[in-house]
Amino acid sequence: MTNKIIILSRISTAPQSIESQTNDLIREAERLGYDKKHHIIIESVESAIKLSEEERIGLQKLKYYIETDKDVDCVICWEPSRLSRQQKTLYSIRDYLINKKIQLYILNPYMKLLTDDRTQMDTTANIVFSLFSTIAENEMMIKKERFMRAKNELTKQGKKSAGAVIFGYMKDKDKNCILHPLHSKIITDIFTHYAENEDTSLWETYKYASTKWPEIFPMTEYIKGQHKIRHFFETEYYYKGNWCYPPIISEELWNKVHDKMSKARCKPRYNTKLNYLGRGKVRCKECGNIMTGIGGNVKAYCCCTDKQHSLQINIDIMDWIIWEEVRVAANIASSLDNSSKIIEINTKITNKKTEYNQIESYINEKTTKLDKLVALYLDDKIDNNIYNRRYDELNKDINDKRKQLETIQSQINELESVLANNNITEIKPVLLDDITDFDIKLEYVRKYLKNAILSRQEDKSILIEFEWMMPLVLPRSKYEYHFKGGRKKVYRINEDGTKDWIR
Repeated sequence: MTNKIIILSRISTAPQSIESQTNDLIREAERLGYDKKHHIIIESVESAIKLSEEERIGLQKLKYYIETDKDVDCVICWEPSRLSRQQKTLYSIRDYLINKKIQLYILNPYMKLLTDDRTQMDTTANIVFSLFSTIAENEMMIKKERFMRAKNELTKQGKKSAGAVIFGYMKDKDKNCILHPLHSKIITDIFTHYAENEDTSLWETYKYASTKWPEIFPMTEYIKGQHKIRHFFETEYYYKGNWCYPPIISEELWNKVHDKMSKARCKPRYNTKLNYLGRGKVRCKECGNIMTGIGGNVKAYCCCTDKQHSLQINIDIMDWIIWEEVRVAANIASSLDNSSKIIEINTKITNKKTEYNQIESYINEKTTKLDKLVALYLDDKIDNNIYNRRYDELNKDINDKRKQLETIQSQINELESVLANNNITEIKPVLLDDITDFDIKLEYVRKYLKNAILSRQEDKSILIEFEWMMPLVLPRSKYEYHFKGGRKKVYRINEDGTKDWIR
């Protein structure tokens, strides 16, 4: 067995340079004894504040490699903030690595997560994680508060503060959202075309738009074209509007489109006696249709659209591939849930205690001022009217803050009671690797897998690609299935294009 190390680099914005960070980590990995050919480099440009753990592609890739490659035994990153700036996420990743006995090295400040025998957490690491997570959480709260103040002010004025506007609109020089002179007409035209042509489908509507505006709607795959038009038809702002967007189409036209869509929508039949995991999930890439499970001597997923691209794959092989990927996805997702409740409650308790201490300091400061005011009054150094007014103000302020302290203390007691009485600390991960029951497997497939897309290659092998339900974000997985001379082979295609024979 050859030990491998994951090199995790992250920057928040594209203008920053990630190369120097990665190079420093590579040098340290080599110093630790990991040869370059055993490095797995993960570089990502994403926010550690705005995105949750489930939405962080870099962290999902890290877990994906740990779950799928048993040779990975170490992770290295530049500083704790490269993992996350959110206290909940930082603790979740730490606990995940401890559970998997994966060593973590951080360069600034230099530390390692586990002791040399990997049986417990290193003392220095424990202090660094606790200290950094508290600082990061407070910094994040201050930034969010500033951002929300500015955003709320613009919202009151009916202006969009940041981010791109949806198709059909544009911003004027005062940040007001107005109708785009061309795109708003395109939206109206697409809705009208679909509503007034009885036999027109979503795909035919996309082809119509592609013919009229090829620079905006280039010809694409069947599924992508359908999704684009469906996205337009599900954007309620087009007829409702909101504080920011004015309406483009009438409610009557919106209802016509949705009445037609509801009649055209077909659902896969789930009452079949044949048990297979990919029911309604396995699609043909060329036509976009769901592949049907056929039993008997064939026992395969088949696309029966036409003979030109007739496609089929053995159900046992396909279900094995599906479960291989869903098992990894479910393991990763369960790692997000195992300690999330405990971390969330402990974070709330910490924040409440911090707020309590701040208010307590504020009360002490005001009490000191009140004592000084009384001393000035007794020494006859302040006017009586000024004293009375100032005394009432300080006294009222102190009493209001003391009431806040009582409320916060009550909230802290409730949270601590939840931890003490509801046995949350006894949450254990689901042993997904040991699941054999078909119905339980099917439940996980329905929860995490969006589509498995199949396409035939030039050498007649079948390429299999996976799409996942949000918010779970995983590297786009690919497999190749070869069937020659009665021999079946399955290869996993890695991100660098290499292939591993797995069955």
